[in-house]
Amino acid sequence: LIKLWQPVLDTLPRDSKVLAIGERNGGLSLWMALQGFQVVCTDRQGPTQQARELHKKYQVEDRITYYDFDLVNTQDFSTTYDIIIMKSVLGGLKEQYRDATSRTDVVRQKAVENIYKLLSPQGIFLSADNLQGNIFLRLIKRLKNKQSGWHYFSIQELNDLCKQFSSVTVQCFGIVPSKFSIPLLNKAAYIINLSLWQLLPPNSAYIAFTIAHKSF
Repeated sequence: LIKLWQPVLDTLPRDSKVLAIGERNGGLSLWMALQGFQVVCTDRQGPTQQARELHKKYQVEDRITYYDFDLVNTQDFSTTYDIIIMKSVLGGLKEQYRDATSRTDVVRQKAVENIYKLLSPQGIFLSADNLQGNIFLRLIKRLKNKQSGWHYFSIQELNDLCKQFSSVTVQCFGIVPSKFSIPLLNKAAYIINLSLWQLLPPNSAYIAFTIAHKSF
């Protein structure tokens, strides 16, 4: 994520306004604030106290404000942002918070349309999303019944969702899982992923990083 998004952020002035969505524990907000951006840190039911303590620990609390924010149902487009950023949000969006059946294609499209409205004319949308992945990962998800609790995208779906933007780039990574408790195993998995990623088609990956410019 950092490798792909940092060059984009480096082109932007540090007085750019950032809206970070789905920031329950404040990780992306911290990353943006450490770079000097002014960040609005949001979650549907508000960021946690853990997020506030994290930001205070790194002494960036003066660059961050906190709001409850419902991306799908918002009607307030009076404030616009230069950067809208989120990680692992789109696939979980629902129109009704406690109704899993309201997690639909229509809701995801509405969310991206709202993002477009919330962006300034030269604004940039950055999103990291879980992909369907290769056959092996799909089998694991099916066995663990993870498909019912989340929507996993294809690359084409992400491009279609962002079709109103003037420029869209979707880059992928990750063939085998790499979230282990042992750092050495994570490093090994990363090296394996670097090799496999160059040999297999993009849709074999399990995560995608979208960079969408409203006007380019």
